[in-house]
Amino acid sequence: MRERKRIALFMLVLLASVIPAVADETVHEVRSDHYRVVSEVSRNHAEQTADHLEAMMALYNRHFRFPLNELETPLRVRVFANRSRYEDYVRRLVQGDRREFLYLHYGDPAKNELVGYAGENDELHASFVHQSFLQFLRTFIANPPLWIREGFAVHFEATRYDPDFGAAHFQENLAWLDTLKLIVSGESSPDPIPLDDMLALSLPEAREMVDIFYPQAWGMVNFLINSSRPETNRLLWDSISALSPGASLEENGQNVYSRVFRWVDQAALTEEFVRYVQERRTFRGWVEYALEAWESGDSDEAERGFVQAGTLRDDHYVPFYFLGLINYERGNYTLADYYYQQALERGAEEPVTLYALGLNAYADNRFEEARSYLEKTIRSDPDYRERAEDILRRIGG
Repeated sequence: MRERKRIALFMLVLLASVIPAVADETVHEVRSDHYRVVSEVSRNHAEQTADHLEAMMALYNRHFRFPLNELETPLRVRVFANRSRYEDYVRRLVQGDRREFLYLHYGDPAKNELVGYAGENDELHASFVHQSFLQFLRTFIANPPLWIREGFAVHFEATRYDPDFGAAHFQENLAWLDTLKLIVSGESSPDPIPLDDMLALSLPEAREMVDIFYPQAWGMVNFLINSSRPETNRLLWDSISALSPGASLEENGQNVYSRVFRWVDQAALTEEFVRYVQERRTFRGWVEYALEAWESGDSDEAERGFVQAGTLRDDHYVPFYFLGLINYERGNYTLADYYYQQALERGAEEPVTLYALGLNAYADNRFEEARSYLEKTIRSDPDYRERAEDILRRIGG
């Protein structure tokens, strides 16, 4: 009997060694043109993530022009169902800060992967974009200069993906602008990193001065892209062209310096950079500027400010509401109606915006529309009853 049990146990062990383990049904793998995505959430989530990444890659490559068709292996991406599962996976691989997403670069394309966890918040999204850019860039250039690597990664962080059109829409990220203004003005400590040092910065050096490095790296990329001088824009494209796929960080830094910045008047370029930073405004800065112009009676300058604010944040209602108000006062009622509607779609307060739409329609002799808006205003907020009913009495009927 004992011999039989031993034989049975031996057979079970043998079977276990030759029969493959049953696949985890909670893992879903999808392959796209350039990505291999594994998701613990669902197959649909894996497909959406792959589509998102393909759109982001197309956006990134408008600047870099890498030969995507020459990729030998798809870029690996793994998304865990929650942070706990993600932490368990990366704890043994990474010490210290582990962020929401991480690009793990081993030097072997078959092992490199982007890992993170599913969720919906701005931090998670920014981390996903930042790290997916690092994966894209380091797939083609293993060791790019840190100012290019991190500067571009921050540059893209506010980009949004539209699943209906399968396209990534760039939105300028000005999160570091106020900090950078303080740095270049000398109001913060330590001093700005000199250009020569930024071009050749090592990882330990960047970590030591991280509070200065990140805003300055972002600022360099933003400045070189957006400068009104083609000669300045050219510095960025020449820097990208100078990068070598297999070179070390130090070698690529030296390549960029010797082929591009060695021939530049660095003092003049630094002055241009400081001037550019000081003249830039954030969304809030443009709104405050436009409100000040509005209150002083300069509607043209107020309009310019609100248009600039709307360009930076097309998801915020304030610029659209005030552009509606400006056009209402000018008698451009159709345009005012458009802006008020846009403000309402973006979360403007219903009572005040409905009342504005009612006044605008009344001024444009669209009385039935005015009546409808004003009645909705009263239902939305009874405090508007007296003002709305005054206009309704004028409409009559």
